[in-house]
Formats: sequence, structure tokens, C-alpha cells
Amino acid sequence: MVDYIHPNLLLRSIQWMTTEITLNDFRSKTGIESRTVLKELLKFLSKHKIGLLLEKNGRKTLLFSEIDRIKASLLSLQLGCDIHECSKLLSWKDFEYFTSELLNLFEYSTRVNIVLSKPRAQLDVIGIKNNFAITIDCKHWKYNNKTSLSIYAEKQIKRTLLWFQREKTITKVLPIIITLNSSNFGFINGVPIVPILTLKSFLNEFDTYEDSVTLIKKN
Repeated sequence: MVDYIHPNLLLRSIQWMTTEITLNDFRSKTGIESRTVLKELLKFLSKHKIGLLLEKNGRKTLLFSEIDRIKASLLSLQLGCDIHECSKLLSWKDFEYFTSELLNLFEYSTRVNIVLSKPRAQLDVIGIKNNFAITIDCKHWKYNNKTSLSIYAEKQIKRTLLWFQREKTITKVLPIIITLNSSNFGFINGVPIVPILTLKSFLNEFDTYEDSVTLIKKN
């Protein structure tokens, strides 16, 4: 089995990992001219349990699940792809799961699309480690501005408080906003605005930011 594939080749493939695509269309859209290279890519994907190649209506067809794009994105990061280039290929829904999987790499247990009732509120991603939680609002935007981020920062604080009041094992929680593109606004109303490109460094250096953030604690 193939243990390595060029990261750019894998990156080119991610956006064409649709639910169902013929092998010929996949080859054409990814621009893979060499049948040998295509074969090596398919072996690599198969080894990592990404996609399924089968015969359908007399044609070779690739089937992909929703999680396959996320798995391929994480693999591309491990192979050295730029996190920003990788994440911008994902839909807003993929982006949430991608963020969740990145938190898993830092030993956070995660929940995605948490819906609260009475009053109704929704949190995109929650990461939990011991008695500490991070609540994340994922913004898959091309452009950010301070006014809109301020509004969403306030909403994220309110949603976080609603969730926190119902959690008995969590003693402190940090609301944050993760954006696809870079932003010049480090903190708004104490809520960190973290471009996905810098999430790793933010998690690694969180202790240095603690005095600047809205860290909500139990009384």
C-alpha cells in the first residue's frame, strides 16, 4: 500500500470528493493525466479509508461520505499542506467538523452543532478538556469587519452563558470565534477572533492570553 502521496495532489482532490463521481470525471477535474498517479492516489485514499471505488452502471464510480473530505483535509495537513489553503476548500458545514477534528488533535473531546431550547440557541463546536470548555462560533466568511464581528462576539457570549448554566462538570468556559480568513482583530469584547491558520498557536499559547479574554467561571 502507498504510504505517501504528494500533499498538493491530495489537496487538489478534496474539492472533488462529492457524494458520487465517476472515476473519469474525478480524473478530469483533478487534472491527473497519468493513470499511474491516479492509481497511487486511489491506493493512498483506500489505505486511509477515504472513499469507495465500485462498478456502477458499467462505469467505475467513486463514493465519498461527508466525513471523507475532513479526513482528507487532516491528512493533507499532516503531509505539509497549508492549513488556510486546505480549509478554504471546505463548505461551512465541513469547516465546523474540520475545526472539531483540529481540537481532537489537542486532546479535546468535541461536540458539533449543539442546539439548546428555552430559549433556543445553537453552538457550532464545543471542545472540552477536563473541567474547561471552549465554545466556538465558526465563520466561513471571505471578508470580516469589526462591526459584524462585534455583534457575533456578543451573541457568542450569550449562547455560551446559556450552555454553561446547564453544565455541572464544567467550571470555566471560553467563547471564541474562528474565521476562515485572516483578521486584524485579536480580541473583541474579550472574545478571541482566531483565524483557522493560527488555531494551533492559539491553543499552544492560551495561558499567555488569559488576562485578555472573557473567561467565564463558576461562582
